[in-house]
Amino acid sequence: MVKSLGGDEIPNAILFERRGERAGYRFIGAVTGETGVDPPVLNGNLDSLYSDLEEILVGQGLYRDEAHAMVETWKDSWFEEGSRLIYIVPHSFIDNVLPLTIDPAPEQIVRVFVGRLEIVTPATAVAVREAVARNDQATLNKYGRFLERILQTVGQGH
Repeated sequence: MVKSLGGDEIPNAILFERRGERAGYRFIGAVTGETGVDPPVLNGNLDSLYSDLEEILVGQGLYRDEAHAMVETWKDSWFEEGSRLIYIVPHSFIDNVLPLTIDPAPEQIVRVFVGRLEIVTPATAVAVREAVARNDQATLNKYGRFLERILQTVGQGH
């Protein structure tokens, strides 16, 4: 289930999963209430996802070069091993948390923030538990900076 806890519409969301060389994603679109989402099938192409995400960013108001640079900058961490929800942060949230005033005021201000929510799926829990049991550092390293939190979650039985 995907739900905007702040009550604002999430303009666009993508459920992404990667297991080794296999990856998949499912476009959710705008989220206004609570939306059920099936897991993605792991037969996707990352290049296609990069292109689709760039189109979403352009649709939010970025220039194509800006959207491309954003995806290039973040793709190594957005699309690493594991599962995550990648979403466009609602403009009202950005304006509330990070107000911006420019004097003199420009004709238009476009700010596009991409959020990322890590999801510890049953597949991730099994993969991490097995890697810990085998002392498989290569597999554990794939989870990068999120490994500690995954281990805490798995240890708590979630």
